[in-house]
Amino acid sequence: MGLIEEDCMHRQGVKKAIKQRSERKQSMAGVGMVTKGSSGRPKASRPGAPRGHTRENQTTSTSVPRDVSENFLKKLGEMHTAERELTLALPLVAKAAKSKDLKTLLRIHIKETKGHVKALEAVAKSLGRELPSESCKQMTKLIGEGVKIIAKRLVSGDKDQEIIGAGRKIEQFEIDNYTPLVAEADRREFTHEVALLTSILNQEKLANELLGALGQGKGPLDKLVKKVSLEHAGPSTAAAQVA
Repeated sequence: MGLIEEDCMHRQGVKKAIKQRSERKQSMAGVGMVTKGSSGRPKASRPGAPRGHTRENQTTSTSVPRDVSENFLKKLGEMHTAERELTLALPLVAKAAKSKDLKTLLRIHIKETKGHVKALEAVAKSLGRELPSESCKQMTKLIGEGVKIIAKRLVSGDKDQEIIGAGRKIEQFEIDNYTPLVAEADRREFTHEVALLTSILNQEKLANELLGALGQGKGPLDKLVKKVSLEHAGPSTAAAQVA
């Protein structure tokens, strides 16, 4: 047999082996056996397996957790009430503020607060639970203090410092309450709810920081927002934006 014939037979044998191997893989995947993906790691091929559902409490678009703490839901209800009360109080505070920057910041936070109300409702809905109706005595008290400050200003014409002080008390209260809510949601691996609650918490922290900066006369507001955003972005991102 010549070299050409040997080479042709060798090529035919290789093609046949490749074809048989491919047929075996397709057969194995069809019966739900484990095959390997492009990374070389095992990949389940079971038809109809839910995507993204890795643990019992992890929420997805097609599942709800079995175990949701009553205290967790109660705190959600309290903060929902607190945010709703704030949506009514903040417009009065913004109207009473004298400086343009403080008015602008408060008006922005009114919109954010309305978003917080909806976000808390979305958290309860995604958990498959009713949002309980809970009072929030501490927020009611803090808002009452703010109303007294506004009334006092109408008589004495004091500066914005007292309004800023009252606002920061409210923001700190919210930070102190949302922080454990985020931690609890994260502990239970409520991934979607962690994202919603973290967004609220970050907005409260930013508002608190900006109020403090305005109180120290570090305006104008647009530069403060840029400065704080760069600080929170991290060294590498901040350097890139400055460049």
